[in-house]
Amino acid sequence: MFISYAQESEEHRAVVRRLWAFLRRNGIDAVLDQVAAGERQDWALWMSRQIEQADVVLCVASEQYRLRAQGRTGPHEGRGVQWEARLIRDAFHAAQDDLQKFVPVVVPGQTVAGVPDFLAPSTTTVYLVESFTKTGAEKLLRFLLRKPELRDIPLGEEPEFDTWEPETEPEEPSSNPVLDGVVSPQVTGMAEIIGREQDLADLRTAFTAARTSRAPVVQVLTGMGGIGKTSLARAYAQRHLDDYAVVWWIRAEDPTAIDGEYRGLLELVHSAQEAKLVRDAVQRANAWLAEQRQPWLLVLDNVPDAAALRGLFPARGVGHVLVTSQAKYWPNPNIVHPVEPLDPDAAITLLTEISEDDDTTAAAELAAELDGLPLALAQAASFTVTNGTSLAAYLRFYRERSADLLSDGQPVDYPHTVATTWLLAIGQLTPPARRILDTIAYFAPDSIPLSVLRPLVDDELTFIRAIGNLLSHSLVTRGAEDTITVHRLVQAVTRHRLGETVDHAVRARGLLAAAMPKPPLNKEATNAWNAIRSHILAVADQVPTDPPTFDLRYNQAFLHGDVGDIRAAIAQLEALVDEMTPVLGREDERVLRARHGVAYWTDIYDTPRAQALLGELLEVQSGVLGAEHPDTLATRQDLASAYLDLGDHDRALRMLEDLLPVHLRVLGPDDKATLETRRLLADALAQSSRFEEALAAYEEVIIDAVAAFGESDLKIVLLQGFYANVLGESGDATAARDLYAEVVDQLAAQLGPYDKVTLATNLTLAMWTARAGNPQRAAHMLLRVLIRLSNSLGKNNPLVKQFESGLNSIRGGGPPNKSGKRIKKRKR
Repeated sequence: MFISYAQESEEHRAVVRRLWAFLRRNGIDAVLDQVAAGERQDWALWMSRQIEQADVVLCVASEQYRLRAQGRTGPHEGRGVQWEARLIRDAFHAAQDDLQKFVPVVVPGQTVAGVPDFLAPSTTTVYLVESFTKTGAEKLLRFLLRKPELRDIPLGEEPEFDTWEPETEPEEPSSNPVLDGVVSPQVTGMAEIIGREQDLADLRTAFTAARTSRAPVVQVLTGMGGIGKTSLARAYAQRHLDDYAVVWWIRAEDPTAIDGEYRGLLELVHSAQEAKLVRDAVQRANAWLAEQRQPWLLVLDNVPDAAALRGLFPARGVGHVLVTSQAKYWPNPNIVHPVEPLDPDAAITLLTEISEDDDTTAAAELAAELDGLPLALAQAASFTVTNGTSLAAYLRFYRERSADLLSDGQPVDYPHTVATTWLLAIGQLTPPARRILDTIAYFAPDSIPLSVLRPLVDDELTFIRAIGNLLSHSLVTRGAEDTITVHRLVQAVTRHRLGETVDHAVRARGLLAAAMPKPPLNKEATNAWNAIRSHILAVADQVPTDPPTFDLRYNQAFLHGDVGDIRAAIAQLEALVDEMTPVLGREDERVLRARHGVAYWTDIYDTPRAQALLGELLEVQSGVLGAEHPDTLATRQDLASAYLDLGDHDRALRMLEDLLPVHLRVLGPDDKATLETRRLLADALAQSSRFEEALAAYEEVIIDAVAAFGESDLKIVLLQGFYANVLGESGDATAARDLYAEVVDQLAAQLGPYDKVTLATNLTLAMWTARAGNPQRAAHMLLRVLIRLSNSLGKNNPLVKQFESGLNSIRGGGPPNKSGKRIKKRKR
């Protein structure tokens, strides 16, 4: 058997060497180039001969292996594996029916994403090696040794039965189809479990006991940090994937991030665009779970206490809820499973298997020193492997460093045993790896995007090696979609080591500020925002209350509004005004800008209040910033827009006519604020029934906007929609309908078919279709969207109610609703 891999780092070479040694110790004749390197070789011939003669070629997944195997690196980078992969690819394609020779393998620290595309990782078996133990590599060992878990048996004769066919009408298709394995990405991580078989069996027994009510069955794992609650929960979920139609993992320690956790489930069972429309993702996801006829498992990880559990799972349903928590006291003690330290035998087994050191005497002493805590045991074993030392030597290091830590007075929120093991590992990090660890100590612990961290290191190769350094010392783990996860206790130890300095927290703030997407948000920008929003909340609580922090929180609030969470945007901006005012003063420019933000988003729900807020703000801004400051001009524009919405057309028209010359002089004719003022002026003319002037004004502003931003820019598409409304109100409903159809297509392409703006435009298109003389088609258009929205959002969702109102209006033969309140898009 031949091992093919990329020599991308010393850490990865060491992991592959451990794989080779493990296989040979288990009776498999594995061949590794590192052994052959002891003699002079013609490597091209050597590789060709090994691939040709081997019964099995293990292709070890890694990012560089995939890139080099697919020819996506330079011709002189990793030439050996490029040549090796070419030989493998040719042989693989020559025998496409034979999947047994070229076998992709994922070793600890890597993911399936590192498998080259020609090995078809999405549709063929990939062997995951969770650890170099019999348990952790069982599936691979069974395959290589041809020892399947279940052997085939001969077929017997089919029995004969009488068959009765009922004479019934065929059943209507179910509105709740059978699910095909909805699994959270958090469940796919490797769960190193030794000595927990009884815990797993007890959990399964508790979950499958006879039910006494229609409520989901709840079980709670409790214990101190580092005891292995999360690993045990993940192991249970992985072991019983086939027993549930849905297995979903919620990281519940941060109340502000829980909505996004449930929204991820909705994105899978409906769509990302539909999930965006849901106001309360927790309520909607739980309503969906309650409707399911097949069993489901919901894991609520790191719940602070029993009170925090309220509302996080459905009141009824055929599901199981597995909770992990450090809280000791729960109202129903019968559902609590205390997770205890590993017994001495299990602790010794864990240490010796992972470290590959059979010194059971040293293992026993070290297990006692570490109090049987699985997290500390696994960290110690990983340290010995990564640094080529022994358990006995590690025991000596540990005792020396533990005394230092105890004299230093470590915090009480994590065990000193865990702290010491991690401090030893941190001491072995390269400077780039330590810089990354010191920075992510201030992030939220889960799903930290690697793209956000990339600026911390000058070149990409050094960055990849730094992440590998952290992975090899078990200080981080790989998450889904190019992210890493760091244990909360690692963060606590790191922050304690750094002391009172805020430099690293400030660095984290700068990374997140740079990663924030700019409006208007398309699908990609929205995904980028969702990936960092929980990290912004975490960092904002740990940095000084200074202007850069205020700016981060201001932009965060506006992004909440941009993705449709208007009430959150208003609440965050109001809180920001209250916190900035004592620090900066009531008349500071940032305070005034945040007050404008409150009024800007309030206009969505309560235009009279927004008009009052804008009027008060304008008076202050004019005196403090000046009448022609850009912020003052923005408030004047929004105040005129509010008057327009309230029906005071004459006042709005006068304000806009006064404002336009100032915009032209101060900001220039191509500035988007100037173009918006011209658009509002055209609307004011239309609402005053001066349609000929309004249409001419719209045509001019569209021509100028296209010249400034390009025909496909989102601002142009929205302008076309506003222009279509004026066309229709002037009497040409057919032209309005046709133009709106083009606008809907453009918005669907740029924002997605279930974005709120796209849906609102669909509703307006249906209205103009009815007014153009085809109410039947308009009703069909609305009904098709309404059914989908009702299924995904629920019947009480405001958007569903809006579509129902439009449909009822058309079906009733009454005058169709007009286009309604304008779409709010940020002008900043």
